[in-house]
Amino acid sequence: MIEETLEKILHILEKYSEKTHQNGKNEVDEDKIKDDLSKILKIKKDNIHTPSDIETLKTLKTIRKEQKHIRQINEIIPSDEKWFMICGITIEKKLLFEIIKLSQCNILFNECKVIFNIDKDSYIIKDCLCFYNCVFNRCETKIKNNIFEKSLSFFQCEIENNMLIYNNTFLNHLVFFDCHDKYGKKIKFLSLEKNTFKGCFFVKNCAIKNINLWKNKFENRCYFVDSEFGYERDGDNKAKLNFSNACFEDNAYFNNSKFYSYADFHECEFEKIACFYGVTFDKAPNFSQIILKDNFNALNITLNFTFDDLEKQIKQEHEYFNKNKNEQYQKSLDKFANDFRDSFRVFKNALIKDNNLLEASNFHKYELYCKEIELKENWNNRETKTTARKSSLHLKYFIDSLLLGFYRKLSDHHTDFLKVFNNIVLLVALYSVFLFMGGYEDNLKSYQYSDNLLDNNSSLINAFKDIKNSIIESSFVQEYSLCILIFFCVIGLLMICWDILKNIKKIYEVIKNEICIKEIIFCVLNLVAYFLGLLIVLIYLNIYIPKSQDSLVVLSNIGIFFAFIIFYLWLVYLKSLALRLMFVVVSYIIVIIVLGISISILNPFIGKIFNDEQNFTNPIFVYITFAYTILLILILFSFQKTARKNSIVPS
Repeated sequence: MIEETLEKILHILEKYSEKTHQNGKNEVDEDKIKDDLSKILKIKKDNIHTPSDIETLKTLKTIRKEQKHIRQINEIIPSDEKWFMICGITIEKKLLFEIIKLSQCNILFNECKVIFNIDKDSYIIKDCLCFYNCVFNRCETKIKNNIFEKSLSFFQCEIENNMLIYNNTFLNHLVFFDCHDKYGKKIKFLSLEKNTFKGCFFVKNCAIKNINLWKNKFENRCYFVDSEFGYERDGDNKAKLNFSNACFEDNAYFNNSKFYSYADFHECEFEKIACFYGVTFDKAPNFSQIILKDNFNALNITLNFTFDDLEKQIKQEHEYFNKNKNEQYQKSLDKFANDFRDSFRVFKNALIKDNNLLEASNFHKYELYCKEIELKENWNNRETKTTARKSSLHLKYFIDSLLLGFYRKLSDHHTDFLKVFNNIVLLVALYSVFLFMGGYEDNLKSYQYSDNLLDNNSSLINAFKDIKNSIIESSFVQEYSLCILIFFCVIGLLMICWDILKNIKKIYEVIKNEICIKEIIFCVLNLVAYFLGLLIVLIYLNIYIPKSQDSLVVLSNIGIFFAFIIFYLWLVYLKSLALRLMFVVVSYIIVIIVLGISISILNPFIGKIFNDEQNFTNPIFVYITFAYTILLILILFSFQKTARKNSIVPS
């Protein structure tokens, strides 16, 4: 029955094809064709449109108009060829397969429910196939072992099940346009493996939840532009975006696309331009071992993940890779960290090549964090019994990882100027608090510059004094001084209230999300644990202090030195944003007050140069100042590097 029906369809289509190509004239009775196909396909006559039908021409015009900004659209939807349109029906698997196989003209499927399955034998499909506003939701779409001589296009289609395209040869274009959530469309899973593309491959303005491009050969240009890949909320890396091992022989463009999930580009080969301009990565991509033979455009890339997100992702990929694998085939965590480090190095080097050092620093900080994880893993996996040389090497790795971690928390590896400035303020405030609590406020009073350093009779000083006296002694200021003070206070208060009320919703959301009581308690308990550890070490050291020395004095000096360092490092490493914000605000207030007393507190040793009367004989004061100076030197190193990188002056 099916064979007989298909023979009738073939006869009608062949007859139509012959007539439409005779002398360039359409001599076919189109109404008769509609009647015959309607009876055979068991669909209404209104669902079938021939090339001269106004509905066919209107639909083709709509497609061309919507995609007019694409240069190759005339090749995708040829305007000089005839199109046969079928619309508004459900096309079953076998019927679609045979229609495509036997048809002699281009076919446009409009608003159809389609089961597309060509996976048994190898076929040569000689005409254009275009699916417009169609739904693929009944079962998997399989296209295997075929040759497409003309374009295969999907416009505004919804592909709810997997689309598997394997071992095909595309002599013309393969196109996915406007398959996006905003049109109520999406592609659940697009899998292409071991295909050869001699035409262009277009993915534009699509929402693809999962994609696989493993081992495809793209001989022409590829476009993955203005599209979204993965799930916006994919905390467990469920979506798979696999572009690995693909060979791009021509230019590949990923402009302005968003990768919500983990994107794997490892071992890709780009023989010409690889353009990732304006791309957004919500999770760290994998570009390890890629081959770049031409220009790599990495400008305006946005990285929407933190150091903690990166560490979590590396561990997730490590667990996923080693799952259900024998030990000999497993890969260690430090190797995974190295792969991610290689990815960030690729972007960094591309930006440095373009003299874009500022954006390169954003990738460099993640590269250093991957190195930090790698060094930690080398330390954790060290052998217990090894040579002294290897032991010293492992110790070096451990110290390097601690230093990298310190600068990561201090300034995001010299990229966050405000963060490092806040940490300087925290250090100065902590130093002032330790001096005050230790009863060394007299030292603050002694931080006054000698009067002979400035000549009070100089013309400049006298000029400033005259200006000050003329303002203060004016009758208006004396009469309305209280009103002026109240006026400025009210204006300042109104500005603060306006700013708070204007952003009240955002402030509420931030407070609600960031204030976590459990996190604050955990941070405080950490500090207590560190001080208890220090106390245990001091008790242990007491055994080795000679009896000729006052053990209490020695332990006090050591204790105050390390207590200062521990407290400051705890402030720098604070995970609770609310707690850190509170300390930063209080620190600014303390520093402003202390600087009003004496600016030389920023560095007491320099203050000593200006005032020989300062007393440095108290050992505890000296130990606190020494610890403060060591930390200040480390922070100022990061401060000047961060300031230079954020400067408009090229280095």
